Amino acid sequence: MLTIKPGPVDTPMTAGLKLPLTSSSADAGAQIYQAMKQGRDVVYVKPIWRWVMTVIRNIPEPIFKRTKL
Repeated sequence: MLTIKPGPVDTPMTAGLKLPLTSSSADAGAQIYQAMKQGRDVVYVKPIWRWVMTVIRNIPEPIFKRTKL
């Protein structure tokens, strides 16, 4: 089973938003296809999201609840 973690993807739905670290839908599709061919379990379309989410997951819950993330 493959888990996709794309982060923000530039699509018509997100066209008016200014989101950091977005990826194109073509790039996301290509990365997902490669991950399927390689038999990977998890794929982050932009590798930076792995590190961003690692930091967020390691923030203690009481502190995280006080942030505006």
